[in-house]
Amino acid sequence: MLLNEQETGILEERVSLTLRFRPDAKYRGHSLLWWKRPFRLPKPWAVYALDGMSQAQIERMTPAVKNALLQATEPGKQLYAMDWHHCAFLYDPRKEHEQKRVKLAEEGGKYRAAFPFYYPDGDYYFFLDEDFRFGYLGHPWRKEIWAFGAALLPELDRIAPDLGWKRLR
Repeated sequence: MLLNEQETGILEERVSLTLRFRPDAKYRGHSLLWWKRPFRLPKPWAVYALDGMSQAQIERMTPAVKNALLQATEPGKQLYAMDWHHCAFLYDPRKEHEQKRVKLAEEGGKYRAAFPFYYPDGDYYFFLDEDFRFGYLGHPWRKEIWAFGAALLPELDRIAPDLGWKRLR
């Protein structure tokens, strides 16, 4: 379900306050992981570098991450999918039809709300448990995935080698 503008704003505020998200477009390299961190995540948390992924690994990333999020999500729970400052969805990862683009009529034409990608290709893409028990946060400028939560981290650690991710923390 696509969230309306007010609901998206409330979710962005919650991300900013709970995870202390500070967007930054300056890349400083992975060696500066501790300086001016973009998030303050609850423990346990991890950071994965995406540098050097092949095109084949990027293509395998979507089904692998979708499955990791599915495995981490308790039955009956939903996830938020957010394209920062664009749109957000609340969806059940068990229902493929909820994970798609939505066309909306808008004054002056049509607007297409895109379901976020798992590879951060220029925007911040976030996937969060509805209760913020775990999250998968794509950082486009650092080419990193920041993740937290005991339910999600083992799933990401399992797929990281096949996808060419390097765990930094």
